[in-house]
Amino acid sequence: MSSENHSRKDSHSFGYRAILAVAIPLAATVGCFSITLFTDRTLLMWYGPTSSAASVSAGNLYWAVACVPVSMMGFITPLVAITLGRRRDRGAVNRRTWALVWQCIWMTLACIPILVFVGWLSPRVFEAFGHEADLALQEARYFRTLLFVAPASMLEAGLTAFFVGRRITKPILRTNVASSALNVVLDFWLIFGGLGIPALGVWGAASATVIAMWFKVFVFAVLLSRVRSFGRHFAESWKPDAALIHEIAVPGSALGIQQLVRSALFSLLMLLIGAASVTGLAATSAALSLYQLLSIPAIGLATAVTVVTGQAFASGGIALAGQVMRRSLVIGGAGVVILAVLLLGFPYFLLQVSLGGLTASERGEIEPVAVLLLRYAAVYGIFDVASMLLGASAKGIGKTFVILVATAVPGMIAMLGGFALSPEGASAVEHWWGVLIVWSLAQAGIIAIGMRRMLLAGAGPQTAGCANEAPGSTMVTGR
Repeated sequence: MSSENHSRKDSHSFGYRAILAVAIPLAATVGCFSITLFTDRTLLMWYGPTSSAASVSAGNLYWAVACVPVSMMGFITPLVAITLGRRRDRGAVNRRTWALVWQCIWMTLACIPILVFVGWLSPRVFEAFGHEADLALQEARYFRTLLFVAPASMLEAGLTAFFVGRRITKPILRTNVASSALNVVLDFWLIFGGLGIPALGVWGAASATVIAMWFKVFVFAVLLSRVRSFGRHFAESWKPDAALIHEIAVPGSALGIQQLVRSALFSLLMLLIGAASVTGLAATSAALSLYQLLSIPAIGLATAVTVVTGQAFASGGIALAGQVMRRSLVIGGAGVVILAVLLLGFPYFLLQVSLGGLTASERGEIEPVAVLLLRYAAVYGIFDVASMLLGASAKGIGKTFVILVATAVPGMIAMLGGFALSPEGASAVEHWWGVLIVWSLAQAGIIAIGMRRMLLAGAGPQTAGCANEAPGSTMVTGR
């Protein structure tokens, strides 16, 4: 095949249209979770600013606890894809695939005692940061209830690997849409009460999330049980397998460490904002909810970039992967411009949803702070999206250590500097948002430097066969 034909093939398979074709359905799936989170925080804001503030700090602390086991279970997806790529015997493929799914169940059960202990310890954590009594109580209540979501999230990550490893995404998207719709209905009912149920506030919001997540697990379990190979390989695959558990846990937990560091530092930052000002934390809740909702396309794009970069690396090595990275940054740059225009140009309109259920006095206190924080969010979004896309490219070629370094080192330095320069009172809210921006800027810069060195040096294997060994590429080839 001529170089011209190769170029046309690359343009078709790894160009802008190919990236967007993968990103759009993934963004829709991610959007379901973001809508769930946005609904929780918005309705809790209507219920009471303290409840919304509690959901932010407690929700971030929950993810700091759950991210490692959930990320660990997510590593089953590339293992399933590797199985499909390396084994030609259909029976052997199915046996190993079902064994991997079953190990997810046993590992989830093993984590439950740890989650119970963390739930027992949680009230002391919020009290230790000097939060007001009512805020600390609601934070502990929300966090403890949300811990019931962790086993469901672990099971979901493992059970969906069966479909994702085969590139079957429609059942996952449909189930996520149904789960999000269920969560919205339950949120209104349980937060504000009705039909004999009293208003439960943060407890109701967390309970709605628990029910919706376990609904997803139930649906996926039913779908899997209807697969013909399930019964055929049940007796061979259901038992705990120490070798398989090790195969999942070691690399899977390594992927979770980066999420743990990021989530822990982010949770600490939210706790510090809450200690400085309950109003500031409520405004942060409104600003972050809007930012996370509007950044859904960027999250979907980042996932797509991992997929397409891995395919490009497997097909044409680091040079072709670099082309995908640059194209993704162009798309991401256009998205960031739109995001900034919305946050800076229409803050009061956007906050109509988040603050619409408040009294005039509550809104008059929170809205000015939230408008200011939306400006910070617009700046933060530039570096957050850049680091997200650069990190996605690194994952696609299996270079994850640079992401861990870029998250941990500047994050810890920024937090230490933040403590040293922290002012007193409400101005601390702006201060800690500034720390968040500096952290994201440094993270994007370090990953960019690492990726540039890889591109210039031609880092990594150059042949398709070797490239398929990278975690990102083995997951997406699905052969």
